[in-house]
Amino acid sequence: MALKWSEAYEDLKKFIAEHQEIKIDADGAVILSDIRTEFYRYFDTVRDAFVKEYFATEIESISELGNAYADISKLIKQDMNLEAIEVSGSLNGFLLEPDKSLMSALYSPLFNLLQGKTNEERFVLEAQKVVKAFFRPLFCEGYKRWGTLALLHLLNPDCSWDVDLCELDVEHNRNAEFFPGMYEEDVPELQQRRQLTFSYLQKASFIMSDVLVHSKKLGAYVSVKSQWYEVRCKAKQINQNMEWLDLEQLHYKYGFCRPETILDTTIHLARENADELKLLADYCCMARPDMLIAFMEECDWHDANHIERLILNNKIFNPRLGTYVISRTVVPQKTEPPADLQPSDETDSSTMDVAEAPEVAPVQSTEAESLVASSSPSPTSVKQPLGIADLPDSVHVINVGYDINALEPIVQVISQWLAPQDQDANQQHDLGELQITNQES
Repeated sequence: MALKWSEAYEDLKKFIAEHQEIKIDADGAVILSDIRTEFYRYFDTVRDAFVKEYFATEIESISELGNAYADISKLIKQDMNLEAIEVSGSLNGFLLEPDKSLMSALYSPLFNLLQGKTNEERFVLEAQKVVKAFFRPLFCEGYKRWGTLALLHLLNPDCSWDVDLCELDVEHNRNAEFFPGMYEEDVPELQQRRQLTFSYLQKASFIMSDVLVHSKKLGAYVSVKSQWYEVRCKAKQINQNMEWLDLEQLHYKYGFCRPETILDTTIHLARENADELKLLADYCCMARPDMLIAFMEECDWHDANHIERLILNNKIFNPRLGTYVISRTVVPQKTEPPADLQPSDETDSSTMDVAEAPEVAPVQSTEAESLVASSSPSPTSVKQPLGIADLPDSVHVINVGYDINALEPIVQVISQWLAPQDQDANQQHDLGELQITNQES
């Protein structure tokens, strides 16, 4: 029978009582080096028992994700003869050792309990809250990385490029006196590499691709960007063959909409060479995406603000081939607000279809700004979430799970659009006739 966390906690308290040299109170803790290893063995046993008692389902989900990620990573390395695929250390540990990763979130809460800052009942509630908050972003990030690599595998890539991140993280970006947009800089040159690196910059000179590959299947170059961050500089030169969105005009039209605050994943395409895709955004402008991709969990479908933000992103950034929602779970047929938030009649009646919103006096309208600025609605502003039937035609939903081949419709749409333009004049336009039906499992 699995050890209960309360039983493990009693063993920890007994160990502390038997060693008078251990001093733990509200002001701090003193644990001598000769017993520190043994103390933390008991301490970690409590944390391990807690996550296994309360988060067994989450640990199983992480293990499933970890296995899927390991499999697709192996395939991509074989496809491209790569030496490594680099993700953050926290995500790597999360996927490899889920129970130990979740345990790390309990360090401070358990010490607070030992120090008498809380009691056992409040500890259980607070610890569950802390672990859930730790779990969600890492799990979503892991699935996004799996989805990106799965899509790449279907594109049959043979080589990749990136830039040295040190060239983007220049010293004046960290200078408190540096005003964003003050400097103009040269865009770093691409380098062909035998590794893929998902960057975790918070701010840098420019937005560059996370993944930039040549696709043998498409006979074209594909850029995937899934970690948008604050841009600090203007580019001295931009590719005039690309269509650029003026970020100041978007701000005037829709309210606050800096890409780093609201975008999930973008795809940009080029027929001629990789250099066309080396710059995706500077301080002033952003390359119009060819496609937006959003990764969704079941709970996202019950969040009205999340769905409206998805629609708003599609409207603001106007991807040529539309937005594709990759859902890990089957999309619920009926969406409801979170159980702990009770919507009122007044807020339900005020729900606005963002796709149909009139484009008038955008600076005065706070609807768009509020959607992108807040993902945690207050109880007084809860709305009935929009269902899959309410999405505009240019937003497509695919139930994927961990089925790589379920992403094939995205590849087909890109392939058709990149086909020789004299085959069909409609392929010169935006999404047009290139649509797939929202899929259900």
